[in-house]
Amino acid sequence: MTMASNPFSGPERFYVRISPPLAARIRQLWSSRGLDLDRIWGECVGGLPGLATQSDGASAQAMRSHDGLCLFDQALIWLIGLNRICQAGQGVEGLALTQTQLSAIAALSGRMQETLGALRLLVLEGYTTPALQLARSVSEDVDMTLALLLRPRLAADFVACRTSDEANDFWRRHIAGGRAFRFVAEKLYAIGLDHTDGTHYGRWRREVLTLLGSAIHSSPLGRSRGAGRGGWTEDPMARDCLEFVTYRLHELCAWAHLLELRLTEDLTRIAAAAGPAAREARLLRYAVLSRDILLDQLRWSLRGREDPAGADLLAGPPLSGGPERP
Repeated sequence: MTMASNPFSGPERFYVRISPPLAARIRQLWSSRGLDLDRIWGECVGGLPGLATQSDGASAQAMRSHDGLCLFDQALIWLIGLNRICQAGQGVEGLALTQTQLSAIAALSGRMQETLGALRLLVLEGYTTPALQLARSVSEDVDMTLALLLRPRLAADFVACRTSDEANDFWRRHIAGGRAFRFVAEKLYAIGLDHTDGTHYGRWRREVLTLLGSAIHSSPLGRSRGAGRGGWTEDPMARDCLEFVTYRLHELCAWAHLLELRLTEDLTRIAAAAGPAAREARLLRYAVLSRDILLDQLRWSLRGREDPAGADLLAGPPLSGGPERP
């Protein structure tokens, strides 16, 4: 049976050049929590466009690319889980988050899910420049999601937008020019993570966003060549694009739990209210239990790299209910 006709085949059959230790680590993390990797992966990733677009090239670059794509897909599954559990939380009482915040995060994570699917397909087909354009949008949405998590009034203003003019005005007042990130950075600073402009992280962030900006604006720098199936594994820009977006989703997961320490409690309550017979019960349960899976994958992606941004994140204060250091 081919991969395209069997959406519940294990991910190892798709990431044919994935490093065996990473494949084993992911399975161990999922199985230790009683989560069905094959089925949830199939439901979330198995139907994505371009699923069969992959290569079995033997180079070290191909292995790193397949590792990166697998970690990207793992982060995408987490985002889908967040989206579904925020939808399921409508009407659940006793949560720390307001109903408006849940609605806002569900709407924005749904948009991000579509963007990530498009970005993934563009990378796999070798169209890196438009993928970089979408990467900047994802980064902006990560910042905005965290701001919505922190500010119930902002969430109310967000869901109140009914026209394009209102949405554009909201973007100018709350997102444009890094406004959402600056607010989030202030809150992170208060709990011991200094991500202000003068830090390594701040400089790294500016450099990356400048690169992504060059992909959006008219520029003679670089051009997508449509490398087609398999060509993306040898393209360092495509690999960097996936790794940056994956890292930003890792940040979203880690920072969300740092900034709202009752988040796991809320997610647990929502999943319990939905019950084991719910249509997406497996995915809701995954959303509750996935935090430490994502943090472990963040550590994996940063192994052996002198990454000041990653070092700052991993050196942060412990997550509530987790190990002493993530």
